[in-house]
Amino acid sequence: MATCPRCLGPLSEGHRCKPIWVKRLIRQSIAVLTGGLLGGVVQFLLDPEKVPAIGVVIGGLLAFALSEGMKD
Repeated sequence: MATCPRCLGPLSEGHRCKPIWVKRLIRQSIAVLTGGLLGGVVQFLLDPEKVPAIGVVIGGLLAFALSEGMKD
């Protein structure tokens, strides 16, 4: 079966590609949420008395930068 050169999905009859920005938005959102969660957990484990807001922000920004750097 042939594949679509734009979205790399199966090229069947009546195939319509999803807009690329939707796929990119979903990928970026998952990366930022995962990075923020990991950053918050690490900060909470290192210093449990403080609110892990800085860890969430730094983790989210780092994950965003990594996903932008590895963009296809």
